[in-house]
Order: sequence, then structure tokens, then C-alpha cells
Amino acid sequence: MKRSIVVSVLLSAVCFFATAPAIAAGVTFAHRAVSIAIDGGTVVFHIANVENDTKRDTGLLRIELWASSSPFGPDDVSAPPMDFKLAQFFLGTLQGEAFLGLDGAGKPMYAIDRFSNIVTQPLAIGSPPDGTWYYVVFLTELSGAPSDDGFSVDDWAVMPNTVTVGNSSPPPQSVVTAVEYVNQLWGFYFVTAVPSEIDALDSGAFDWAWQRTGETFHVWPAFVDGSAPMCRFFSDAFAPRSTHVYTPFDAECTSLKANPAWTFEGIAFYVALPDANGRCAPGTVPLYRAYNNGIGGAPNHRFTIDFATLQQMIAAGWSFEGNGNTEVFACVPQ
Repeated sequence: MKRSIVVSVLLSAVCFFATAPAIAAGVTFAHRAVSIAIDGGTVVFHIANVENDTKRDTGLLRIELWASSSPFGPDDVSAPPMDFKLAQFFLGTLQGEAFLGLDGAGKPMYAIDRFSNIVTQPLAIGSPPDGTWYYVVFLTELSGAPSDDGFSVDDWAVMPNTVTVGNSSPPPQSVVTAVEYVNQLWGFYFVTAVPSEIDALDSGAFDWAWQRTGETFHVWPAFVDGSAPMCRFFSDAFAPRSTHVYTPFDAECTSLKANPAWTFEGIAFYVALPDANGRCAPGTVPLYRAYNNGIGGAPNHRFTIDFATLQQMIAAGWSFEGNGNTEVFACVPQ
């Protein structure tokens, strides 16, 4: 049996967030197509499918939007923390799989009950305390759990963009844009906020070996309260490849300065460091650093503010280098 909840709505000036995969349970966001549209004080949920792939009937199902301090649980597998609930709506129940018989190849066929094409009316949305948050859409089920009104988590989808609540901190300052490039032959990444370097690479320096990836992020060109200098180093000790390292950490900067294989090129720009819990201050967003583990015969890092990009690099064999709770390496201005 196929059921559908569809309430069409047209919004202006909405903000869309795409989903990142979650670890699925038996009752799931079947096609991972989950998004939200926020317009002022309301939110609209867009969900392609919620289906029951088990043989049991479900309890009452509910969709909930939460502000989470991390995009994943403490073991990197379990659900993100449910810190502040922002909105919710009830779906109903789904029946368990029903056996229909065997197909021509002798394989069993089942009817799967689902909700499809879910588009809600605008729902009032709450606001979490000041800070930078991950918005997470949870699929929950009434089970008698001791928390969340007796509902437990079946599945979830993390929205890839962080949301900052509160006044900017550090205070607004002049910022510049750091531009990312990739050398496809080497599989290496390079980032710069220096206008002359950006102009040179965009004009075909090094035989057009370096091309823009399309990713950028803001940085401070000079010190502001709460910021840290990003040391920049160059090495050609891995010929025929050359590479750069950027670090805002004093110990790492000092160590590389003492290593003859690395040349200190100066302060590239300024960033802020996350707090002990891996959180960024209001007005800043997480910056992630991925390390290639020496793939290709030389070290290389990729910097991104896109959590989905970080996950793609990890899936490609790279490692994150950042806070153990949130994977955040540093914080940069919005």
C-alpha cells in the first residue's frame, strides 16, 4: 500500500539545505532525499519517502527538526545529539511488509508501506541559543522511550550547512576570500587568499595545472581579537611534486620551521580556533582539514567549510584532522 501526504506551498526567500546520509534503521528516509526550507520564523519539510522495511507495524511516527552541536554521535555512527528541538509534525503509522508471493525467478515479493512526497505546510520554528549549530531532521517513533516524549530515533538526515545564531563574534572585520584549486594530475589541493596568486593561477600559471574547484571560504587578512595566524610552508622535497602546509598551531608551526624540508613562506591569513568541544563562536563557521595520508608520494591537505566535501575526502582514503568531537579544524568568518 502506498500512501502520500502532499501539501504544496510556494515560499519566497527560502533557504534550502540538502541532506547528508545517515545510518539507516528499519524505518527509514528511503531515498535520502530530505530538505528543509526556512523562511523567517517558519520551516517547510520536503521528504521524498518514509518507508517501513520491517515486518512489524510501526508505532506513531514523527518528523522532528533539532539543532545539534555535532553532525554525528560520539562513536561517529550513532545519531547526533538532540540538543534543542525546533519543530515537529506527526506522520501516522506504517504497516509491516506483506508477502505477495514469488516472482518469475522464485524470489519473494513484498508490499512495502510508505509515506511519499511529503511537503508540509509552514510550521513555526524555534531558535536555539547563540552559537553555531547543525540542523538535523530526525524520523522518530513512539516506543515508550524515556526521553523525547516517549519517541525514539529510527533515522536522521544532517543538513550540510551550519547555522549561526546570535551576533557576530569576533566583531565584524574586513574579510577576504580564500580560493581553492586542484591539480588533477597529482590529486593535490592548494588554497590561497593572495590576489596576485589567484590572478596568476586563473591566468594559466604552471601550464594551467591548477584549476578552481569552485570552493571558497572567508578568512581574516589581519589579526582580529580571538584569531590565530595561519603559518604557510612550502616543500619541493617530494619531487616531482611540491606541496604546501598551513597550520594555526604554534607547536606545529615551530616544528616545521625547524625542519629543513620545509620553507616558511609567512602568515597566509588568520582564522579562529574552536573551543574545547569543537564548537565555533557565533559569526564563524567550521573549517575542516583533510589529510591525504601520503597518497601520491607526498603530503597534501584539503581545507573546506563543506562537511559533505570532508566526508567525500574521507571516503577517498583521506583522514580528517580536527577536533575529535566535531572534526572541526578551525573557524573562519561567515
